[in-house]
Amino acid sequence: MESLYPSWPQAARNAVAERDASVPADLRLPLDFIASYPAGSDVLNAAATSGLLSEKELQITDTSSDATAILSAIKNKDVTAVEVLTAFMKRAAIAHQLLCCLTQISFEEGLARAKELDDYYERTGELAGPLHGLPISVKDYMGLKGKRATGGFSGDLDRLISTENSPVNQILWDAGCVFYCKTNVPQSMMHLETKSFWGQTLNPHNTHLTSGGSSGGCGALVAFGGSPLSIGSDIGGSLRSPASCCGIYTLKPTTGRLPSNGLPGCGVVPGNDAILATCGPLARSSRDIVLFFDVVLKAQPWLQHMGLVPLPWKPENIKWTGKIRLGVMWDDGNVQPQPPVRRALKAMTEALKRTNKFDLVDYDPKFHKELVLMAQSLYFTDGGASVHARAAVTGEPLCHLTEWVISLPGVKDHTSHQLWELLLERDALRAKYYSHWNSQNIDVLLCPVQYGAAQPLQTTKYWGYTSAFNCADFPAAVFPTGLKASATLDPKDTEPREAWNEADAYCAAAYDPLLSNDAPLSLQLVSKRHADEVVMQALREIEKVLPLRD
Repeated sequence: MESLYPSWPQAARNAVAERDASVPADLRLPLDFIASYPAGSDVLNAAATSGLLSEKELQITDTSSDATAILSAIKNKDVTAVEVLTAFMKRAAIAHQLLCCLTQISFEEGLARAKELDDYYERTGELAGPLHGLPISVKDYMGLKGKRATGGFSGDLDRLISTENSPVNQILWDAGCVFYCKTNVPQSMMHLETKSFWGQTLNPHNTHLTSGGSSGGCGALVAFGGSPLSIGSDIGGSLRSPASCCGIYTLKPTTGRLPSNGLPGCGVVPGNDAILATCGPLARSSRDIVLFFDVVLKAQPWLQHMGLVPLPWKPENIKWTGKIRLGVMWDDGNVQPQPPVRRALKAMTEALKRTNKFDLVDYDPKFHKELVLMAQSLYFTDGGASVHARAAVTGEPLCHLTEWVISLPGVKDHTSHQLWELLLERDALRAKYYSHWNSQNIDVLLCPVQYGAAQPLQTTKYWGYTSAFNCADFPAAVFPTGLKASATLDPKDTEPREAWNEADAYCAAAYDPLLSNDAPLSLQLVSKRHADEVVMQALREIEKVLPLRD
């Protein structure tokens, strides 16, 4: 776990000390145990070697299981909600001490809730809801009643305290879940990594690498086995980046299908709706993704929250006429993927060709560069003024990637008229891209999630493979292929190639086969607006050839 820099203000130091003190004494790891996992380690076996979990608890939290299986075990009375939460809170405590993935720990409250659920089940013979007893972790900026929320700034600590659960969290609570911790976010929540005054979250597969961001605390926790389901959000790749880096599943839905789950005032530029964020799950299986959307949308949130599309989750309505027409985007025309990603995409397409269920066609990445530049222009329409103001509350320094993201081309303070013009340009670009998509005659698109696998810490500086689909507002899922980056199979390119642009040159130079070794390789599946169920149904077919093997 990274130490705070001396320049962090006292408010930040106090919050971190309070969080770390809240790890139960009997779950604190000896210093020599932590030291046995030096930088660059795979820590996924640490729960088993720590001696803190019983065999049954290791079984409950094993990453080969998922939320759906846990719910079934609770229903069948193979385990109780208290047993399940006890197992996950132990594993979450270990994860945090090795990866710095938590911001707030509320294990005692979670245990009280789990006991209430067990008592209710014993007394009535009925489950409290479809998520009865399921432990769920949530991203720090989301509202949990009585808990503070931050956007990765220490100045938010005493300013943003939830008086109620955020809308999606309330639906999950009503369905019977158990909240027990909140997860780390980067400063401003606008990094595809996770570093803030809370510390820097590491990748459980290789602690030299990032867990992704901005929902990187969620991703690391789920991948380590400390949470069966975690709720994050995405405005430029913040669900998909952690899922990719940590080798798990997610779906960034079309905006307007789910209510906002962030505490008002926590967003990067509060009030800026030029590109909308959406919440979503990080999970161990695609069926858990479907479970989440089914539960939330069965609650008909559009009856309580204006602006939502009244669209239930109906995957059973998807009927393929013949083969699934799958577009393959080998690159986005702006940045060439690094060798491991190219290998994974090639292996995936070859495996799908052998099924005879897909009609694969190359997809022209027309307008992707424009979508990426448009997104950059729309994220900070005040030129980064709100970021500077939030940091100035306590005088905290800007992190490296915060400074980078607010200095990108297109980031400037817009007058009202300039913003209106920019929004017109955005709408025109979206229309052109939608027309282009239709001209390609595809059902879904298979493409990279990022330019590489998980990157060395504080180096992830291209968002285009994810942010383009935020700008277009297309739903996108991420899934692990089963492959891992390999220094042997994925050497650096030796053939000279003229860089397409500065970002392409940077991403090519940043690739180090030894540092990336053993990082999970994931891919992205996309479809057009409101075709969220199409994405998940196509993924179900793709999964029939997973995991891939070298």
